[in-house]
Amino acid sequence: MGQVEGTLFVAHALGKGAVREEQVRFADLQGLLDACVAHEGAAFVRVEVRGPSEGERRRLVLDFGHFGREDEE
Repeated sequence: MGQVEGTLFVAHALGKGAVREEQVRFADLQGLLDACVAHEGAAFVRVEVRGPSEGERRRLVLDFGHFGREDEE
């Protein structure tokens, strides 16, 4: 896989309908995994990944609801 980078957008519910969005940049997939673990339990997450595909620079956006971690045994 080529070099990827992107931004993890994390929405934190503050109560009474208020939401604070945090942006966490990552430079590789390990950075994305680390950012997700650090923000486990967030109400809403959007991931924007940028990198080369078929000789062109591409952008992929993924939206997720509540997410958590599943530890491997």
